[in-house]
Amino acid sequence: MLKKNIIFAVFFLFCFSNIHSQTPSYYHYTSSDGLASSTVYDIIQDKDGFMWFATANGISKFDGNHFATFRTKDGLNSNSIISLLEGRKGELYIGNFEKGINVLKNGKIENYCSVIDGKSLVISYLIFDTSKKNEQKIIAYNGWGDINLISETASGKLSTKIIKAFPVYINKLEKLANSDLMALTTTGLYDFKVESLSKLNIKGLPETSVFCLANGNDGSYYIGTKGTIYQLKNKAIIGTYKIDLASNNEVTAILSDKNNNIWFSNRNSGFYMIPNGSNKIIDIGSKLDLQNTLVNKYFEDKEGNIWISTFGKGVYCINNLYLKSYNENDGLHNNNVYAIAKVSSGKLLLGTFNGVSILENGKFDQIKNKNDKTLSEYIYNIKNLNNEFYVCGSVVKNDTSTISYKDIKLHLFDGLSFCKLSNGLYLFGGRTNYIRVQNKFNDDQNQASQVFVFGEDRSANRINQIFEDSEKTLWIGTGHGLCKASVLLDKTGKLTLKKTFFKSNSILNSKINAIIQDNDHNIWVAGEKGIVRYNLKNNSITDYENIGDQDLSSSTSVVSDKKNRIWVGNMKGLYLVDGNTIKYFNKQTGLPSDEVYSLFYDEEKNQLVIGSSAGITFLDIDLFDKDISPKLQVKIMGVKAGDSVYTNYNHLVFGPEQRNVSINFKALNFSSSGSVRYQYRLDDSKWKETHDDVLNFLSLKNGKYNLLIRAKSQNGNWSNPAQISFEVKPRFTETVWFKFLMLLIVALVSSLMVAWQARIQQRKTRKKLKLNQRINDLKHQALSAMMNPHFIFNSLNSVQYLINSNRNEEANDYIAMMAKLIRKNLETAGSGFILLSEEVNRLKLYLNLEKLRFQERFSYEIIIGNDIDSNAIMIPNMILQPFVENALWHGIINSGVKGMVSISFSFENVEIDAEICKSLMIKVTDNGIGIIEARKHKKANHISKGIEIIEERLRLLSEKMELPQPIMIDDLSNQNNNTHGTEVIISLPPPLYQIIQKG
Repeated sequence: MLKKNIIFAVFFLFCFSNIHSQTPSYYHYTSSDGLASSTVYDIIQDKDGFMWFATANGISKFDGNHFATFRTKDGLNSNSIISLLEGRKGELYIGNFEKGINVLKNGKIENYCSVIDGKSLVISYLIFDTSKKNEQKIIAYNGWGDINLISETASGKLSTKIIKAFPVYINKLEKLANSDLMALTTTGLYDFKVESLSKLNIKGLPETSVFCLANGNDGSYYIGTKGTIYQLKNKAIIGTYKIDLASNNEVTAILSDKNNNIWFSNRNSGFYMIPNGSNKIIDIGSKLDLQNTLVNKYFEDKEGNIWISTFGKGVYCINNLYLKSYNENDGLHNNNVYAIAKVSSGKLLLGTFNGVSILENGKFDQIKNKNDKTLSEYIYNIKNLNNEFYVCGSVVKNDTSTISYKDIKLHLFDGLSFCKLSNGLYLFGGRTNYIRVQNKFNDDQNQASQVFVFGEDRSANRINQIFEDSEKTLWIGTGHGLCKASVLLDKTGKLTLKKTFFKSNSILNSKINAIIQDNDHNIWVAGEKGIVRYNLKNNSITDYENIGDQDLSSSTSVVSDKKNRIWVGNMKGLYLVDGNTIKYFNKQTGLPSDEVYSLFYDEEKNQLVIGSSAGITFLDIDLFDKDISPKLQVKIMGVKAGDSVYTNYNHLVFGPEQRNVSINFKALNFSSSGSVRYQYRLDDSKWKETHDDVLNFLSLKNGKYNLLIRAKSQNGNWSNPAQISFEVKPRFTETVWFKFLMLLIVALVSSLMVAWQARIQQRKTRKKLKLNQRINDLKHQALSAMMNPHFIFNSLNSVQYLINSNRNEEANDYIAMMAKLIRKNLETAGSGFILLSEEVNRLKLYLNLEKLRFQERFSYEIIIGNDIDSNAIMIPNMILQPFVENALWHGIINSGVKGMVSISFSFENVEIDAEICKSLMIKVTDNGIGIIEARKHKKANHISKGIEIIEERLRLLSEKMELPQPIMIDDLSNQNNNTHGTEVIISLPPPLYQIIQKG
């Protein structure tokens, strides 16, 4: 008895006398959207997440965007489908109203059972009996009729049994959370166990017709009867909800969702919702024009959306349950809501394009003036100061007035913004570049002082916001940008502003719409080009034109919640800024409009109130934070290659002609299906984005491919990628054997062609070589011949010098020696190369001639290396004399000291064209003034003609060799500061010298 009293003490009774209406976020689907019929009897969601609808004209499968419909032409026994049931292996059992059961398995619809004991199987409902774990038993029954049990053996054979329910009349069979079956009858509840019915005796439950049952989240369940919803647990009533809706009050369908809200419908009277913990009935059906419609089924999907099926009006998907909206159809006087404020009693004041509306307990009223006329002004802003409300609007009379309406005190004036400072002054902002300052609200405006904001003129500049922060700094948001000001009062109490502007900041130097301070001493500014955070602790500024891929331009309003997150109203929707992350809300995610004008945060209810161009929306932040949608999963729906369609996606191999591959896929998201984005990556390429759920790859090359596809909802993260691999077989012309064969053919043909071309080329080359050799020989002889006039010219200069110096005997000796030298030159003039010994002898003749001229002012030495046979080595003709001459004339003679000329010949290994060559190195060294000093006495750009000729000869003699500086000239002072003179090094690699083989 004590236990019964305790249980009864938990019992409570809700009587609903007031019914409220609101508009939820929803989608509506009918036959015009592809649904098989607008009369829908049953709803289920399969294990893959797809929605299935049983209708009066077939069944429909829905992926959030597209319906796939199945009818008799696809294998159904009839088009009138009354019930759906999914089996353990994913097969779908389909209950026909008068023609038994079909089964959809592996993409094919077949008859499952249509006759029992020679009679056609008439069905209203299907349900599984799962009392035996290893057995799947279908219960098929008709209202007030017999119960048919259909069992399937392991071999696939069916066994059937009929259970007579009379004298009990069954409305419906339902399964409890513990899998027990409950019979809802015209005389109460019955247990259905061991294929028999037994009456369930529950104290306080009258012997009444039970129409529906819904499981709760705590082990309890709800039943619908005429006029009452009972909540039961452990065979006891723990709650009662009286339903009196001025209709027949038969509760024919019911659902308790994951948030413990109760959804129910009365027969032919729409549907309603009782919020968790509330005593209010929300009439949702009337807002969806279902007040006279039979709503026969509720279903909560894996995302938490509530699906509702109707007779004749299709299905509804109520989504984003943390949102609820009101508009003009609910009594709001204008859908454009620009300002929101809350009265201490809980009422909301809504500033609209048509005056101020009041929202209280789901009902609207409108502020009236002293003459009991409804305000119709355009309202810009409403400020709450100690539960008195200062309303900025477009008032015809340019004065202030105070209105008291139903315990609400409003101060109305013409203007855009208002602020009462901590020092008691009242500030008013309008459409001109100044702020009006009054000591009292109702002071004569003509006596008020004016403070200019930008500059010192009365130009057009809308003062949209005036805000005083916790440090008593004034922030003024205008059409020209933001002004930060320190308030100064002179001795007479006149206000002046010490102003700071932000001209270098693009956001703060443009139109500003809203200013707030959060709980962490940050000022947040929302404007035309984005939002800005100004930290009062360190005066740092952080701009947010974009966060991630979200554009924050055209921001209209901003508030912060108790978690210090920032909510931003925008002409593109609503944004939630939480650190470096952002979430975006728009019509696709449940808002009635993308254009958000105003925001208000109700800290008491932890609720965001959103004013838009389509009315007012409430966002329950607690529900929103709990609403964690399941991560998207990409499913491969179909693969087509060429003309072939594939249903098994493992080890796909396509033929050589199947180069066009089409892959269908889907990530299910019913709450905002239009916001799903996809990315795909083929092999190791970069991720590419697409909004389509099909990929077409055209003219693929042969080979193996690995495709990854991932999805993302509007505020979610990228899903784990779905993977599909396939191979395109090569044509014969693409195989290795074909390529090898072609390579052999090409190689053979190429070899023949190359051999033929080589023979032709050899003939041409031999002719060309002979011609080039002859040309080079002629050039060389011509250059060698040029050396004789050069030498004779220099020698005659010497003879002239001796004669002019009256040294006639020496001149005669000189002429004799010169004649001998000229004869040697003439003898070798036609030779490109001469023996080194001959070149040495000729050098000695020349040096002796110069010694005779200069009266022994220098001496010379000729050094030949031990490994050099001067009678077996030939060098280019006449390449040394010009360097010896330069050593004497430009080095030694100008030095003023006795000179020394040294000429040496040796072999050295030198790297040429990446090969080591044995080169003949010839060095001509003197102790004269050096080449650096000698250049100072020469004319600009002077170059010895003899040296030019030698360099040209060496180039001709070795046209095909890249000689690394064959002639190098160095000033000895570069090597040692105490040494003077010049060193010339001539490097002769083969074939610039030749060795004669002695026989």
